[in-house]
Amino acid sequence: MPSRFEYERAIRASELKPPSRHLALTIATWADARTGIIPDRYQPSLTTLERATGLSRATVRTHLDSLEKGGWVKRSRPPVAKARAEGETTKYRILVPRTAVVPDEDPAEGRAGAALPEPEVGQELPQARAGDALPVGQELPLGRAGAALSSSSSSKSSVEYQQAGAADYGIPAEARPLVDALSLANVNVRWPFTGNEWFPLLALIKKSGVQAMTDHAAKVAARIDVESARYFLAGWAELPPLPTADAPRPPLRAVAGGWQPYTNPTDPSVYERGFGHD
Repeated sequence: MPSRFEYERAIRASELKPPSRHLALTIATWADARTGIIPDRYQPSLTTLERATGLSRATVRTHLDSLEKGGWVKRSRPPVAKARAEGETTKYRILVPRTAVVPDEDPAEGRAGAALPEPEVGQELPQARAGDALPVGQELPLGRAGAALSSSSSSKSSVEYQQAGAADYGIPAEARPLVDALSLANVNVRWPFTGNEWFPLLALIKKSGVQAMTDHAAKVAARIDVESARYFLAGWAELPPLPTADAPRPPLRAVAGGWQPYTNPTDPSVYERGFGHD
């Protein structure tokens, strides 16, 4: 089994199509730098690969098939019943085909030729405690908001890491319920919004609610293949607002129908058609 660096060099020297190359290099980010093994706890799901690459789910599947057929990736799929009952997911292994060219070691891998003595360099580790040093070459998830990370080679504060939002790929907390609801409804799209571009979407969530927006997106996605959440914006903007608790209710009044006799004040002998009296 190749090391992660050998695999990356082989991918860079290959003639793979750009999406396949991008997908392969993304999968390698979860692999151990020395052994190339992806630990079970870091095995990516299709949704994770979709978000990490920015490719649609259909594109990810197509190029996973190409990589496996070409001998670049090995997939171990669990039985359907076990996947549903125990939530077991597909496991990936990175491979280098026998016919592939693996260039000589890149000096950048050893930081201008210097060896990397740290064990398990390149592995992704659980969140560090506040004040712990960030080991060279290791990637730490930023799942807990406000957790401090320090490194001898970085001057970023914990606030800057928190604002980066790397763990959620830049998705605001207010938009997360909608993102999760669409995923549960099997509407898997990219969320290409950045910065202030999220504000109109957050306003629509507040106006019409997650349920109505999810129902609309599911109906649209059932008819056509949608890759980006931007496609739904026009339809979401036309959804009615949520009912408010303090909205005035129309007054109720009893109305009696039919012929109701009453005396004409000018001629008591004349009966006219009426509909009751308030």
